[in-house]
Amino acid sequence: MSRSLIPLRTNARRRDRHGRGLRGPVVPFTVPAWRTRADVFDDLLATDLAEFKRRLGERMAHLDYGVLDVPDSEPAPWEAGVPLARFLPIDRPGRIAGRIVFYRLPILMAANRTDTPQWFIHDVVTQQLASALGVGPEDIDYLQ
Repeated sequence: MSRSLIPLRTNARRRDRHGRGLRGPVVPFTVPAWRTRADVFDDLLATDLAEFKRRLGERMAHLDYGVLDVPDSEPAPWEAGVPLARFLPIDRPGRIAGRIVFYRLPILMAANRTDTPQWFIHDVVTQQLASALGVGPEDIDYLQ
């Protein structure tokens, strides 16, 4: 059978199953419900890290960041409970000296138990950056 005999679907209408109308998004792009909780968390972390980068500049240039939903391994013997974030140094020479991995669900669960969840998240970011840079958290915290 020749390809020219098969109709192309590019000009075809989308299916209207059982007369319910054309399928599409349930929530419009303009309402806050369009953003997932993971997107909101990523935005909050990105905003905080951008402010740190604006203040610390080149000191943060050798760090990389990542977000995972949960830790992919058991806690280390020196970690009490479920870790909220980890700094993973990279041994090979290159532009990146280490990566800070934030765990979204443990951070959000712990943050929801506090009065100010955004400050709790800021404290986690501050502690991890201070650990990666080898300074005290009070030396780089821009909210103090």
